[in-house]
This record gives sequence, structure tokens and C-alpha cells, in this order.
Amino acid sequence: MNTNLLNIVKRIVNERGENVLADPQKLNPLFKDYAKDEPKDERAAFGRCIEIGAYWELKNTTAENERKRKKSLLANQLHAKTGIEKKLCEEALDILEAVVYKTSPYTAMQSNTIFGTQSGKNKISIRTIIFGIVGALGGAFGSYLSEGFITHEDSFSRIRLIFDTAIWAAFIGFGISVGLLIAQNIYQKKKPELITFIKTMLIGIGMGAVSGGIAQLIFGSIYNHVSFIVLEVIRVICWGIMGLGIGWGVSLFVPNYPKKRAVIAGFFGGIIGGIFFIVLAPSLSNIAGRFFGNATLGLFIGLTISIVEEALRQAWLTIIWGKNETRTISLGEKPIIFGSSSSADIYLSKETEPPVRATVQIENSKVVMYDKKTSQRRDLQNGEKVDFGKVSFVVNIKKS
Repeated sequence: MNTNLLNIVKRIVNERGENVLADPQKLNPLFKDYAKDEPKDERAAFGRCIEIGAYWELKNTTAENERKRKKSLLANQLHAKTGIEKKLCEEALDILEAVVYKTSPYTAMQSNTIFGTQSGKNKISIRTIIFGIVGALGGAFGSYLSEGFITHEDSFSRIRLIFDTAIWAAFIGFGISVGLLIAQNIYQKKKPELITFIKTMLIGIGMGAVSGGIAQLIFGSIYNHVSFIVLEVIRVICWGIMGLGIGWGVSLFVPNYPKKRAVIAGFFGGIIGGIFFIVLAPSLSNIAGRFFGNATLGLFIGLTISIVEEALRQAWLTIIWGKNETRTISLGEKPIIFGSSSSADIYLSKETEPPVRATVQIENSKVVMYDKKTSQRRDLQNGEKVDFGKVSFVVNIKKS
């Protein structure tokens, strides 16, 4: 689809109202003027769509599946009547539909593409799957590193046991947090900033140590005084505390992820992972139980954090590097930076772009772009595409 034509039609509708699409005499002069630099065949296809009354045909067909069938019929009719290539007729009708129903032509790829892979039929995005896998690997790696700190209750004092357990859990928090940071930066095709890496590492270690120490303190204090079920519930809650801290750390490097939401997601991910930890550990050897249990903990923390972030965001950008290479990045009050600096969220080539080329954010419930190169402010619409050389993005706004 020619997104320039789409934006031109949106501009005309914004200026003259949607009914202009039903009046070829009013629309054609404007369209001819605004779209004069666009390919002649594509302009002709859209113009003929308007002339045959395609606007009302689509406007009166609200069901998406029925609209799809209607577009196919209209494209065939237009092709047979005018001789215009059928593909151009279909794309012209797609533009008309996108304007009338305020849909994005990139909806199919917006949340289910990563590393050049399309999976539009999946309910869980591949980004979420990657977060789950990397979280599991981080938990397993942390478990491996921590084995030298595992002790036995009969061999050491209660204080020593609390200390060693805190160190053991700190490694788990470190592995999961840093793993998710690396995954997010690979996803955005950027290098992690040193300060963000250090903060994330310290939070993961700190919250891991706190949760492990608290768990062992409580566990040791009430071991002989409460039922087995109560002990396991407390242990699960402590795993939730570790997930809470990891969620907090993730909010540092996932753009526009509210801390409160990230903390809650991490907490529940930790709870779910903790339950699986308890279920798995008894059926395996001590080392294998810790290894697979911590991997499961990381898996569910990663999955939960990503699922919640994607499900609750109100607006986001689909970043496009190539024909089939896309990413999504959430919008909010914090500006998303496009530029060639190390702090940019989306990196652009130093050869052609300044350190900060543009920023995009939500401002007064609108998606706004500040183009630093031209010193212009611009309100962006759902489905609108903006190009920065080899990198472009499409705006996605969730319908309220």
C-alpha cells in the first residue's frame, strides 16, 4: 500500500470532512493537487474507486469479514470496467477502508514480528516468547553460578544459612534481570547503556538477595510451628517479591512501561514461577530441581512482564527496518528517541542523521512527533507512516 496516498487522503478528510469521499467533484481537484507527485496508476485507481461509489459500499458494511468480501467484489468490478491492474484496485480500496474505519495497514505485523519473522496468527507475540525463553535461560544461568553458595541446614548456623540463601537468590535475580535487558536491547537493535546495565544488575541482585533472605528467615523461624502448606505459601510469596524487583528493573529499559504495572506483572510472574518451582523441585535431584525450578521462575516472569506490557498499552510504534523486519515499541509520556546517539531508542545512521533526529510521545492524549532537524511539531494519526531513510515507523493507536 502507498502510505503517502493514505496520508494524503487522511489530510483531505481532516480538512473537508469524511463526506468528501462520496463527492468526486469536490475530492478530485484536491486529490489531483495533493497527490501530483504520486504514481499516476495508483492515483487513477483511487479516483475510480471514488467514482463508482466505493465509499458508501464500505461505509455501509461494518462487519470486517463482510467488508473483505465486498472489497474483493469491488476490485474485480473495477478491474473489469477500467482495465486497471487488480492489485492497484485492491490497494486503493485498502486505503479507503483505512481512512473510513481508522485502521492501520500494518496491523497484521504490529505485535507479532521479531527478528524478521511473521506470525500474525499467534495470540502470543514472538517478542513475548523470546522474553520467556531468555528469562528461563537467565534463571538457569543464575542457578548454575549460585551452586557454590548452596549449603545444608545441619552444617551451618541460622544466620549463615540466611546469608548464603540471600547470595544464592541474588544470582537468580541477576541472571533473569540482565537476560531480559539483553533481550530487549537486541529487540530494539541497540547497545545497552552502561548506566542502565548497572542499575538493572543491582536491582536484580538486590531484590533477589532480599527475597531469598526473607524467605529463609521466615522459613527458619516458623519451620517447626506451622503447617507444610503455610510454609510453601510463604515461599511462593517470597518468589513473588523477587519477581517484583525484576519487574521494577525491567521498567528501566522497556520504554514507557509504568513501574507500577511492571512491578505487579513481575510479582505475579514470580508467584506462578514459584509454584512451579515447588512442584518441580521434589521430583528431581537437588541440583536439577534448583536448575529447572529457577528456569521456570525466569520463564514466567519474562512471559508475564511482556504480556502485560503489550496488552495494556494504548499506543505504540511499529518500527520497520526492511520488508519483513519490524519491531514494536510502546508510546507514553517519555519520548521515544530516533537518532544516532547511544541513548537513542531507535538507532539511525551517523552518516545521515544527528544524535537526536526526532522524538515521538503521547501528549494530551495525542501522538506527537518533534522533528529536531526541521524544528517542527506534528500530530500523528493512527496508521500514519514516517520515514527516516532506511528506518521508518507506523503509528498504532488502540481504539477506545
